[in-house]
Amino acid sequence: MAAATVSVVIPTKNAAHLLPDCLDSVAWADDIVVVDMHSDDGTEELCARYPQCRLFRRDDYIFANANFGFEQATGDWILRLDSDERVTPELADELRAILADPPADVTGYECWERVFVLGRELRHGWGSRHFRKMFFRRGRARYPMRREHEDLEASGRWLRTRHGYVHLNYPRVRDYLVKTNYYTDRDVERMTLTAPPPKRAAVIEPLRSFNLNYVKRRGYRDGWIGLLDASMRAVYQLVQWAKTMERWEQERRR
Repeated sequence: MAAATVSVVIPTKNAAHLLPDCLDSVAWADDIVVVDMHSDDGTEELCARYPQCRLFRRDDYIFANANFGFEQATGDWILRLDSDERVTPELADELRAILADPPADVTGYECWERVFVLGRELRHGWGSRHFRKMFFRRGRARYPMRREHEDLEASGRWLRTRHGYVHLNYPRVRDYLVKTNYYTDRDVERMTLTAPPPKRAAVIEPLRSFNLNYVKRRGYRDGWIGLLDASMRAVYQLVQWAKTMERWEQERRR
């Protein structure tokens, strides 16, 4: 029996500085679908270097573009990847072994995310081992499109891979600020507000996030990088609360 084929789906926007390593890590794939939000940084030229890579231009939320990429995929299986993620050689071998003889009763696989901040791999806090649904049979999973950070919706049986993928979450401190601003904007603009956010949430949610990642998950063991990561995740919660309150007041004045 011939091995199952795989399509890699990658949504992008001005990620030419990250994309080459990402594409190199999946050059073994049968099909690569890049859904680009009209980048002006040479993304199209980079994609042209890979004969199995197809580029689509589309403006939408990131996960909507990922769903669109799933629809364009031709492989039997789909690997969902971001431009700042890399499939390690060990994970690539594991995925190819699965494709050689896919279990009939399995919808997909969750892969271990190896979190990197400022070039250092986090071992604790947000870097504590957790898994993400990202390798699945075509047509069996989609994003619900309710917010910027959500899991794939899918039924059926999911297994976990033994090996992980590299996620270069925040190469620089400024990337926390850029991503926080982008993601909170996208989440707040799609909210349906019937009441202002409770003021206590401006204190409770940041503290809860910091306690979870720095204390409970022992982020302090990653040194100052662990402190930075836990703190910035707490800031994210405060920024989202403030933008929600800002939008509520703007709508009330209309």
